[in-house]
Amino acid sequence: MTQRAVGRAIGVNHNHVSNLERGERRPTPALLMALDALLTGDERLERLWESLNEANQPAWLSAIRDVQRDALSILQFQAQAIPGLLQTERYARSLIAAISFWESPAWVDDRVEERMERARWFAVAERPFLVTVLPESVIENPIGSPEIMREQLDHLVGLADAGRISLQVVTGHEHPGLLGPFMIIAPSVGPEVVYAESAVEGRVIDDSPEVARFKLRFGRLQAVALSPEQTLTLIKEKAEGFDG
Repeated sequence: MTQRAVGRAIGVNHNHVSNLERGERRPTPALLMALDALLTGDERLERLWESLNEANQPAWLSAIRDVQRDALSILQFQAQAIPGLLQTERYARSLIAAISFWESPAWVDDRVEERMERARWFAVAERPFLVTVLPESVIENPIGSPEIMREQLDHLVGLADAGRISLQVVTGHEHPGLLGPFMIIAPSVGPEVVYAESAVEGRVIDDSPEVARFKLRFGRLQAVALSPEQTLTLIKEKAEGFDG
């Protein structure tokens, strides 16, 4: 069947069918059932979709780090810690060991090396450009020792000075970031998507109205945050405080 014929039969535009075929949009459960019925799949499409997904994520976005590598830009709010791409090795080790305290040192070493591989790549890559907003608590509450935190804050300043990131800090307590961590990813091909984090799993959102709402939240976060210049001044002051 042609894309137009399929679209007419299930009630969507043929461009939507094309996006589904290329993996640039995810089917809703109702649309998946309609496709299965139209193509007499005997629920095979539904079973295949379930097997291709991890925690309800689209298969093409299950490895979020691959999406990050391909992105043109990322708008990110992180509520509890410095984002992984911006972490130093000692900061990452302290954080991972604290979160997964029951794991072996070898396991922690592996996770740290994986994170550092991505961080090293990001530091020298031409893209994506990362726009990050953090609450003030992230830069003032030490992870590891004061020395580790000083090193981490100096690293943030270095990335900003090198033009790899734009960093802003929110000093108020009431802001849209109370929803939790999320990133808005603009891939090199296809529409923007949102990756929203939780304690146990991430969720990919590609519904256009919902993505638009997350962009509105991020714009509001930037509006109530310190400017990038004010933020770097604050981070340098916090770093000097950790010397003591």
